[in-house]
Amino acid sequence: MSLRQRYERLYSGLIYDAMTFDLGHRAPFVVHHAVHSIHPIGDAVVCGPAFTCRGEAVRSPEHIDDLVRIEMFKAFTPGCVQVIDTGEDQRVAHFGDISGKLAREHGAVGAVIDGFTRDVRILQRDGFPVFCRGAQPIDAFGRWQIVEYQRPVWLPGIDGRVQVRPGDWIFAEADGVMVIPAERAEEVCALAEKRLEQEDEVRRRLKGSRDVVGLYHE
Repeated sequence: MSLRQRYERLYSGLIYDAMTFDLGHRAPFVVHHAVHSIHPIGDAVVCGPAFTCRGEAVRSPEHIDDLVRIEMFKAFTPGCVQVIDTGEDQRVAHFGDISGKLAREHGAVGAVIDGFTRDVRILQRDGFPVFCRGAQPIDAFGRWQIVEYQRPVWLPGIDGRVQVRPGDWIFAEADGVMVIPAERAEEVCALAEKRLEQEDEVRRRLKGSRDVVGLYHE
């Protein structure tokens, strides 16, 4: 079973507890809840190594350059999750259904954006998961553009800004988005799997017992 398949069996609470209580990880890793799934995803888990990119506002017409974005898609790796640092831009939709189709065609399984998307209904119909701040119809062309990729980027976090390096693991589902350092992805998964076993045992025993206090102390 691949690491992705193992992660897909887990949920956010297990990852958080493994990172926080088992590993004592102190750097911010939980992305702010403002970045959420833009359409219902049910039980789906979006996970994989981050493919990072950074964008910024276009200051004048002569600075418009969409070639970086075209080259970026060619560099995607199978199973990656596109992560977009928008430079805190809130004026445009930084993603859309064409972006989703191109991302999927080049190997991405989803996108996490500190910004906005559009074409939500089409993205949902395509089954391409996008986690972002919301939706708006304004096109980015001539206003905002991707300027570099596969460099460390930053996302807003609950406990401070969350750094995302190329290859760090993204874990995103209905509860939110988390970033797992690449060098600890295997370890975090194993610890979370152990916690899953323990929690499943608690659930099993709760079905046949009313001694909640006793189970808690045990």
